[in-house]
Amino acid sequence: MGTINETVRTANSALRTVLFAVLVAGAGFLGWHGYSLYNQPQKQLAEKELELNAVREDLADRQQQVETLTTDLQAKTLQLERTETSLRLLKLRHRIARLTVLDQQPIPDTDRVLTTLEFYEVNSEGAAIDERRKKFEIEGDRVYVECLVAKFEDKYIEEADLDRATAICLFQRIFGEYQQPQDGFQLDQAGSSPTSYERGGKMSDFEKRIWKDFWEFAGDREKAAEIGIRAAHADAPSTQVRKGVTYQLELRSTGEFTLLPLAEGT
Repeated sequence: MGTINETVRTANSALRTVLFAVLVAGAGFLGWHGYSLYNQPQKQLAEKELELNAVREDLADRQQQVETLTTDLQAKTLQLERTETSLRLLKLRHRIARLTVLDQQPIPDTDRVLTTLEFYEVNSEGAAIDERRKKFEIEGDRVYVECLVAKFEDKYIEEADLDRATAICLFQRIFGEYQQPQDGFQLDQAGSSPTSYERGGKMSDFEKRIWKDFWEFAGDREKAAEIGIRAAHADAPSTQVRKGVTYQLELRSTGEFTLLPLAEGT
C-alpha cells in the first residue's frame, strides 16, 4: 500500500512538474507571441519609414535635378532669344534713299549714254523725306552714291542703344563712271540715318557731333572708341542703271550698303 502511495505521489509530482513546465512554456510562448504581435507593426512601420525616407530623398534629388534643368533651360532660352534678336538687329536694313533713271540717250560720236536721274532720301516706309527731288545728268550708265558712314560696336546694336543702335550715314556726292569723285554732284548735307527718321528726319546732337568731327574720328581710333565708333570712312556703293528703273539704297545696322533695283509698282 505504501508503495502504491509513493508511486501516486511520484506520478503527481511528475504531472505537476509537467504541467508547470507546460504553463511556463505556454506563458513564454504567449509572451513571445504577444511581443511579436506588438513589435511586428513597429518593425514594419520602421521599415516603411526607411523606405519612405529613401523615396523622399530620391524625390528631392529629382526635384533638384528638375529645378537645375529648368534654370538651365531658361538661361539657354534667354540666350537663344538674345542671339536671335542680335542677329536680327545686325541684319536689319533701313531704306535711306532712292534714285530713279528718267532717261538714257546715246552721246553722239561715242559709245556712251547720258543718264538722267533723280535722287531723293526716304524714310523707313520708303516715302520721300523731302518732296524736292534732285535731278542730275551723268555720263555713262554706272552710278556711284558717295556717303560718309559711322559704324558702331556690335554690342550697342545688340543692346538697341538709343543713339548707336544702327550705323548712320551722311550723303556726299553722286557721280558717274567717267567722272572723278571730286567732280561729282553735291548732295544735301541734311544727314540721314535710320535713327533720324524715327525722330522726324532731325539729327540728334550726338549725330551732329559725329559729322562735325567725322575725319577726326576716322583718323583717331581711340577718340572714335570713346563714343563707341568702330569705323568711320567714306563709301560709294554703285550699280549699272537702266531707264525706267528705280533703285533703292539700304544701310544695314552694321554699316554695309546695298543698292538694288525695286520691283515695278514698289
